[in-house]
Amino acid sequence: MSHHSSEWPFGKADPNRRAMHEAMKQTFGEHPDGKLNADDAGALPLMIAEENGKVVMAFPKPVAWIGFTGDQAMEIAQTLIKHARKVGITAPMVIRVGE
Repeated sequence: MSHHSSEWPFGKADPNRRAMHEAMKQTFGEHPDGKLNADDAGALPLMIAEENGKVVMAFPKPVAWIGFTGDQAMEIAQTLIKHARKVGITAPMVIRVGE
């Protein structure tokens, strides 16, 4: 299970909050990799960080789903692993390639 909220996770004074909103303004309505489907609202910045021993993915607005290219998914996976190591991984790390 995970944690979630519709509020910014790091407080209203967090400078990353403003940066996320600025990034959202710059990418609003863009579809840099084409439209995924009819509901695709376009590019969406995200931030991955740690808070209270948990890895947090933050978005500038509530979202129901998000899609990535393979390269983007790999970058996110690597970033998640980096932050997971910072907060403490207790299970052995297993990477499966080609499944």
